[in-house]
Amino acid sequence: MPRLRDPMTVDMVFSIRGSRIPRDHGFALWRALRACLPWLDAEAHAGIHAIRGAPANDDMLLLGQRAKLVLRLPEARVADAQSLTGRRIDLDECVLQIGSAKPRSLPAFATLYSHLVCTGSDDELDFLRDVAAQLEQIGVACEVICGKQRALRAERAEIRGYGLMLHEVKLEQSTLLQEIGLGDNRKLGCGIFVPHKSIAAVAA
Repeated sequence: MPRLRDPMTVDMVFSIRGSRIPRDHGFALWRALRACLPWLDAEAHAGIHAIRGAPANDDMLLLGQRAKLVLRLPEARVADAQSLTGRRIDLDECVLQIGSAKPRSLPAFATLYSHLVCTGSDDELDFLRDVAAQLEQIGVACEVICGKQRALRAERAEIRGYGLMLHEVKLEQSTLLQEIGLGDNRKLGCGIFVPHKSIAAVAA
């Protein structure tokens, strides 16, 4: 049975200022944002995108002027999220100043990509079986390409998963996949899909 749609979801895009952040910043970012937005923990499908930057060395990313903090949220939480504007957060001794924000709708694309999807399975074949089962559960049929295995640091353990490309997604199902994602740990940046123009990113 196809899954019923949740209330409309948007990406809340904040400008940020800072010089650098840890490359593996998902848990530190989630911890900092949870302190500012206590309701974020209870939003089941809310997600926090990884912040993009230029690799400086094995451990750090350099932030350019166009760096953004992006939260995927129910539209009803947009006003609440605005309280982040003007806040300073600490990511393992790297300070970010959060600026103004605007909501951005989720466009329908036939090709979607997530840099890290975690289902709890380390083995690639088991992972793909998990993905197939989740897609079937929500009534989505599409082509799947598994990328490289990746890992991130959580509070007490390392979380492993794979990059994942979904293509030939029906446009009427594309927004649903972006709203609910696949796998676990959306607050750490996992399982959040973004539109992509080609399947090349899965190999990057």
